[in-house]
Amino acid sequence: MNHAEETLAACQEIMDNCVDCGQCRSECQLLQRIDESLVSLAARQPTVSEAYNCSLCGLCESVCPAGLSPKYMFAAIREQSVAKGEIEIEDFRYMFPDRPLNVMKLIREVNGIGYGELNPDRECDTAFFAGCSMLTYDPHLVHVLFKTLQQKGKNISLLTDCCGLPLYQLGLKEREARFSQGLKDKLLRLKVKKLIFACPNCYYQLQPMALEMGIAIQTIYEALEDSELVNAPLEEQRRKVVTVHDSCPDRPAGKFAGQARKALARKGYALVEMEHHRDRALCCGSGGQVSHFDPELAQSLVQARLQEAEASEAELLTAYCLGCVLNLSKNQNQIPVQHVLNLLLEFEQDFAGLKKKAQSLLEGPEGEKLWERVMAD
Repeated sequence: MNHAEETLAACQEIMDNCVDCGQCRSECQLLQRIDESLVSLAARQPTVSEAYNCSLCGLCESVCPAGLSPKYMFAAIREQSVAKGEIEIEDFRYMFPDRPLNVMKLIREVNGIGYGELNPDRECDTAFFAGCSMLTYDPHLVHVLFKTLQQKGKNISLLTDCCGLPLYQLGLKEREARFSQGLKDKLLRLKVKKLIFACPNCYYQLQPMALEMGIAIQTIYEALEDSELVNAPLEEQRRKVVTVHDSCPDRPAGKFAGQARKALARKGYALVEMEHHRDRALCCGSGGQVSHFDPELAQSLVQARLQEAEASEAELLTAYCLGCVLNLSKNQNQIPVQHVLNLLLEFEQDFAGLKKKAQSLLEGPEGEKLWERVMAD
């Protein structure tokens, strides 16, 4: 099918099967803002702006009694918009992971972040796929995880790639396919037989490819399951009440959600749940790159999540996706946020305002020069 046919099919499925119960609308801030029945929205097809304001989080399909997915309708509109030239997608090329220089690579370059001592991108049976967010914003955690895996007797290499998810999220389907083929060729060249993932986005994005190639995959929690440090209970006075924010791509399988909670409980943390959790968790505000298209909506999603965390009366909000940790740490005067791995490996970090600080590199005269480099054709 071409893009128009895929869009029509996604919309037609909703028109044919939606019972207009309103459950998706009651949960989704974007659908509340559009303020229209889902059938009506599908019949007229979402606008380009509406499509790119969707966080693609999948909460809509989790609550739908008919198993429908408005998310895929919005994603199909994104792809169609790119194909028809209805959006200047090149204006967002600073995010493209297949370019020689993008904003993630620039931040690492300017801050002198490198991983030369961690056997990067070399031939090895086992590879640790940290993900671009962790590689860019938390090199210390990357080093700790790599060394911990090494101590378990693993001959391991660090992969410094992006999984390619931003290309899919932006509607660049063909470009994503080419990027994925390049990554597949690299895995073959390096003779990788097992991939260990710290990021749920990367895990689920690359899972089909790994299965096709016969590459075994593990979450970092599976890889560290028998780690002495991870399993060592905290002293009583260090134990806290925590609530877990669940990552959107983990909704269907709940693999990271279950493993993270099990590890935290074994460590000695007391767990309380927010109103929305596991497959019905609210988006952190960074899903679908929505913060680049509608910062106001993105911030509203952040606030909604933080309010639920505070209502849980937890002492600490934790998440197993670093992107979520960074986004939920934007507001420095609210509940403290930590990555699950920080708690398991017993070293907390200050994430408050970290992403904003990194982005400040692009401010002022010097920042303008850096921005020109990133956006250069």
